[in-house]
Amino acid sequence: MRTRAGWIALVLTGGLAWTPATLHAQGGLDVSGREAQPIIPLPIYSSRPESGGFYGAVEYVMYRQIRHLNDQVIAYRGLVDVDGSVQQDLGGQWLLIGDPPQSVFVTGPPGPPGAFVGTGTPALRASDLNSKWTYQPGFRTTLGWRFNDGSTFEARWLHVRDARYHASADIIPPGFAVGAFNSDTFLFSPVYNFTIDFAGPGQQLGVGNPGATYGIWNAASEMSIEMIQRYNQADFMGKIPVRTSELSRTYFVASGRFAWIWERFRWRTVARDNTGAATPRDVAYYTNTVSNRMYGPAIGLQKDLYLGTFGRIGAFSIAFHGDAAAMVNIVKEHAKYELGDESASNKKGVREYTFVPMLNGELQLTWYPAAGIQVRLSWNSLMFMNTVHTINPVSFNFGNIGRTNDFGPEPFAPNNSLPIWERRAIHYFDGINFGVALSF
Repeated sequence: MRTRAGWIALVLTGGLAWTPATLHAQGGLDVSGREAQPIIPLPIYSSRPESGGFYGAVEYVMYRQIRHLNDQVIAYRGLVDVDGSVQQDLGGQWLLIGDPPQSVFVTGPPGPPGAFVGTGTPALRASDLNSKWTYQPGFRTTLGWRFNDGSTFEARWLHVRDARYHASADIIPPGFAVGAFNSDTFLFSPVYNFTIDFAGPGQQLGVGNPGATYGIWNAASEMSIEMIQRYNQADFMGKIPVRTSELSRTYFVASGRFAWIWERFRWRTVARDNTGAATPRDVAYYTNTVSNRMYGPAIGLQKDLYLGTFGRIGAFSIAFHGDAAAMVNIVKEHAKYELGDESASNKKGVREYTFVPMLNGELQLTWYPAAGIQVRLSWNSLMFMNTVHTINPVSFNFGNIGRTNDFGPEPFAPNNSLPIWERRAIHYFDGINFGVALSF
């Protein structure tokens, strides 16, 4: 049907993941004599749709996308006795006993400075943010023009709101297994090479010398991590009919595309003194942000197939849209440590360029209940290849941010040195969209 349509999308309930359907503002299958009935008394549907003209659209959309966080340990249960005074005041030391080794307290001579106090049980991992999926709502707007030969040109803008994932660790471990002298109520992360601004409270335990647990990330009380994902896409698209029959139509589709995947990992640590108080200078933030901005052409095909009219229900058609894009990716990577009062920080920024192929596929079922009205249910998938993401998000080397240097309290963590930014073979989106189109 030669119509000018504006999509007004609705959302289905039921826990499904939604993505935006490809907008065909001209009404899908354009077959003379198969206009839907009845014609309803609304200011829609042109009496001369074959002449073409302007159209616009607004959609409600929802996306889901994968995450790429590895099983990096961020926090352990326990603390480091920097000068040995904690063990001296407690009258003993922590030793590794058994197979696998377990940290236990043994009375007697105090242990050496720098000994780990507590069990060293992992309390917080980056992969804790992979435990669930969030469906991201958003919108898409379209403005276009239809020509009298059935071809169209349109501009689209898609914005998907933030998806947020959270995980945290606090003073009480699972099962209230607080350990000897409540040592496992504290949290430790192996951040090193930091300035005195990040020393934290002078006295956190009530035992040991002031500064015995030097560093905000040593004997901390609270740690939380967060992952935010966002997606935007713009297309300037032309569609030309290349083959038409009584039951089907095939289009050639070409567009210029901009796609933007934005992700931010954030880690917050709070160190409290032995009275439970903390100031903004006892709070540390670490952020790791990756921005993939991709630009390039896309080409593809769309096939519409008329299924028939079913009594008073109306007509139905099915369509498949597929395209491939070759894009240049301008990647901005940024990691930063910062005090809670913003008085001290250290950061690193990197820019790199990659080539990103992109595949887009969509399956659509359209119902024409009345003239000028279409109802569409679609499933869509997007796949990006060779985008950059934060895999092991935390660089524990404060003074030289860029690699994990995850050497935590042996043997609780291996001695690794992995990059915090890596290219991934596939970054995937998928979902379903349900919408209504009105033709003017």
